[in-house]
Amino acid sequence: MLGIGLNSAGVPLCDVTFYSKRARGAGNQLKKLTLPYDTKTLHTTYRNDIVKSRAIGAESGATRYQKSSPSQLTITFILDDTVIEDPASFTAKLLGEIETENTIQTLLEYGTAVQSETHEPAYVTILPLNMTLNDGPNMSFSGMICSTSVETELVDNKGRRLKAKVHCCVVECLPEKEMKLKSGKSSPDLTHVIQHKAGDSVLIQSAKIYGDQQFVHQVAKANRLASIRSAEVGASILYPPLER
Repeated sequence: MLGIGLNSAGVPLCDVTFYSKRARGAGNQLKKLTLPYDTKTLHTTYRNDIVKSRAIGAESGATRYQKSSPSQLTITFILDDTVIEDPASFTAKLLGEIETENTIQTLLEYGTAVQSETHEPAYVTILPLNMTLNDGPNMSFSGMICSTSVETELVDNKGRRLKAKVHCCVVECLPEKEMKLKSGKSSPDLTHVIQHKAGDSVLIQSAKIYGDQQFVHQVAKANRLASIRSAEVGASILYPPLER
């Protein structure tokens, strides 16, 4: 009897599910793959951004927390068409169906290529079937693939990959509600650093964070903005904590 989350060769399996929206759900699921992976390559990285004090004459160690950067996950999928798992896969190989090549193209299609409807790559959820990740709902990791590297090990006489390793790096991307539940950063007593996007308003963000628009001028001053409308798209806007 095979162990839970293992293929016929005893290699651990992982569900890789692509979605068209950051708020993942059955209604926007695009594609689901179940792939063997190398457990030794599964790494999650968590990082806090610490900045040095800009005060003149600041002592060593005069640093402060700025923000928590998005978590990252790296994983290597092991694709091998030289292994015959069942009669169906044997028949498919006789008919010229190369699962390794198809899987690589699917990962690139959804994880790297820009989707026509959303004008951005698809979002992805990684869920190992034989272990749990200490991140995300259902112990999965959700985000967007930031890099994909294909290591070819064997090709057929038509140049199609039969055996390969696919190294992926995923950066965490969560909907706003999920981020608030995860971090608890809904208090005006905390420092917030928010990337300013097209259509964003410093005035509206200030009202959301502090519950009142009157603090928007303090935000402009903290970020050295000439006016509350002069924030540039892509800039990290600091919303400092309220003093009590």
